[in-house]
Amino acid sequence: VGLTTLGLTGCPLCREVINDKTEAESAADLTRLSKRGVLWAQSHVGRCMIKGMRGFEKQAQTGLEWINKAAAQNYPSALYELSKIYRGEIASEVEKTEEKANELLLKAANLGYARANSDMVKMYF
Repeated sequence: VGLTTLGLTGCPLCREVINDKTEAESAADLTRLSKRGVLWAQSHVGRCMIKGMRGFEKQAQTGLEWINKAAAQNYPSALYELSKIYRGEIASEVEKTEEKANELLLKAANLGYARANSDMVKMYF
């Protein structure tokens, strides 16, 4: 079911028009948003590039750069993704280090990111 079939024609946050597009068109739109500095888009593009999904070629190093851009601005989802990368759960593009992974996870949790808080609970209990 497409978003326009549900009566949604634009993003409720940025008012960007939502169309039922091909993966390549959606990827291009996300990339444009990322280049404009939209944090959620930078994080999403990074994740998709690392995994090579949703219309993005697998480019782990470029994907990591996008996630780092969002994380540098304290975007909780990006901090969480970086913690998973440093823990070695997603890609091996960076040196695996538990200390850095825990630091990023704690930062995301302190910013209220639910998945990070859930992982913190699992770590300590």
